[in-house]
Amino acid sequence: MMDNEELKADHSNQLVPQPEAPLAESAPAPLELPPEQQAQTEAPADVTEAPAAEPAAQTPQQAQAAEGRKRAQETWARISGAKDTSETISAKVKSEIKGGLLLDVEGYRAFLPASQTRVPKGESLATLVGKEIPVKVIDVDQKRKRLVVSHRRAAEQERRAARQALLASLRVGEERTATVVRIADFGAFVDLGGVDALVPIGELAFERLEKPTDAVNIGDSFPVKVLRIDEGGKKIAVSRKAALPDPWRDHSNVLKHGTVTEGHVVAKEPRLQVEIAPGVIGSISDREANPEEYEIGEAIEVTVRSVDYRNRRIRLSTTHSASAFSSTSFAPLGKELGG
Repeated sequence: MMDNEELKADHSNQLVPQPEAPLAESAPAPLELPPEQQAQTEAPADVTEAPAAEPAAQTPQQAQAAEGRKRAQETWARISGAKDTSETISAKVKSEIKGGLLLDVEGYRAFLPASQTRVPKGESLATLVGKEIPVKVIDVDQKRKRLVVSHRRAAEQERRAARQALLASLRVGEERTATVVRIADFGAFVDLGGVDALVPIGELAFERLEKPTDAVNIGDSFPVKVLRIDEGGKKIAVSRKAALPDPWRDHSNVLKHGTVTEGHVVAKEPRLQVEIAPGVIGSISDREANPEEYEIGEAIEVTVRSVDYRNRRIRLSTTHSASAFSSTSFAPLGKELGG
């Protein structure tokens, strides 16, 4: 028998069985399919997407609203773009407000400052209310869709265009209608419809004038004839006198030195006045005829003694002697002083 010590030794030498380590788990290998099945399962390279669903059809009201918005956008683009193109547009004056006028431009609001209006001197802005006027866009508020416009700039552009057109058509000798806009000591400035011209004082009337206002005043309109166009239209001279009916021109046959004709007494002060043709009146010196011996309307025979075309004066005589007349349009100095 083995003693206890030996049994212990034998037990200590025995190996105690250890548990086996678990196997590492690995991912399963992919399933291999035959080539013909792989081709069936692969997605095609070019796949056509399904068409998007069409939007629902608009109602007539929606279509009309969409068309209205489109037109409004086009209108705003056009009138706001007039600022860059310098295009003149039309606007209707709605009312007078503080600092100017409120305008309507195809449905959009516009402000016309008082300084940018063009109204006649002395008239109020209210005279433009209700009128259609040309304007230039000078500022645009894209966010609020508001405009600031100028009537003055548009009017000035129209005036320049009218001036160029008138100058191109203006010809010496033709007749035009003129309106007095300013008066100076040497004549009257007139507007021919976009072009300014001067009527020299000597061309305002047939008679000699001390000042232009003896014949015309500011605002008067009358026909004139074009006398000269100088410096490309910068200086234009016209004549009121040349456009007036001229009895001296129409009856020039009697306005000759030595002509004997019949006339009628039309006045006796300050000396005997005799009309020898309609609108042509001459005077007779008191040395040759006593006014008290004649009656108004009486027919008498007279002779043309002298003709002063510049001052429109005719001197007549009841004497038919050729020695009483000068060979010029004026009587001799002694007779002039004596008459």
